[in-house]
Amino acid sequence: MDDIIDYKAAYSRQKKAREKAEDLLENRSRELYDTNRSLRQAYDKLRDQKAQLLHQEKLASIGQLSAGVAHEINNPTSFVKSNLTTLKRYGASIKAVLRTYDDLLLQLEKESLTPEVSACLNATRTAAEEYDVAYIVEDIDSLIDDGIDGTERIHDIVQNLKNFARIDDKEEEQVDINACIENTLKLVSSELKYKCEVAIEFGELPPTYGFPGHLQQVFLNLFVNASQAIDDFGRIDVATCYEEEQILVMVSDTGRGMEEEIIKDIFNPFFTTKEVGVGTGLGLSISHGIIKKHGGAIEVTSTPGRGTTFVISLPVKPQASTGS
Repeated sequence: MDDIIDYKAAYSRQKKAREKAEDLLENRSRELYDTNRSLRQAYDKLRDQKAQLLHQEKLASIGQLSAGVAHEINNPTSFVKSNLTTLKRYGASIKAVLRTYDDLLLQLEKESLTPEVSACLNATRTAAEEYDVAYIVEDIDSLIDDGIDGTERIHDIVQNLKNFARIDDKEEEQVDINACIENTLKLVSSELKYKCEVAIEFGELPPTYGFPGHLQQVFLNLFVNASQAIDDFGRIDVATCYEEEQILVMVSDTGRGMEEEIIKDIFNPFFTTKEVGVGTGLGLSISHGIIKKHGGAIEVTSTPGRGTTFVISLPVKPQASTGS
């Protein structure tokens, strides 16, 4: 009988020890899991911060380069435009003189002229016809106007480069979202025109406060991504509207589209479906951070084989404030 009692007591002690060990193991496992999770979160946060810093450094370098290029282009372009404007004025004076010459020649033809004067008159007429002076006189204005239009186009590009160079602005300022999109489209027009047509439908938007250079970088990423998603020749639709105190920007393309498992990762740093050397996987991650900094959100829907739509929502800020 005593043996049975001793056995039960030993078994009870063993059971309690085992349960205590199991509880200790479970607690240690839970602590290890929580520690690993915290480390993973800290690692992901550090990786994101590093990506942000690298991208900001890259943007700052591009900004400095853009500002320098813009300055170097702007000065000679101003000279060219000024000279073309002066040349047009000179052309008007020359055309006025030529008209008096034509009048003089008509009068001389009615007069009795010496053989020498008649020969000179005929030579003048022949030279004018041979060199097509009448056409040249009429074409001068058109050529000069085309040149002036070209310098104004260069001026617009320079201005866009200057805006892009302001990506490191420290203070928010008033932003016209429609103008920001329009300027960005001008910057990427040379890339888009061979891949797609761009349809724009701007709604009436209130001004808001933010960082124009940062927002322009977001739109640039979306337009370039949309272009690269189109295999042959497609279409990009850009639309804006104002709903429930939110500015909405919709960018849709007729590209390849994405599967759901890809969509869930596209805003993660370094995630890319592009070939090596084509994409860094930072563009959409940075864009997401910029929109979040402005208090907004960016969402995406996509259908494989039909295309993708990004929708950006931005709150209207009535006055400048520091980004959160």
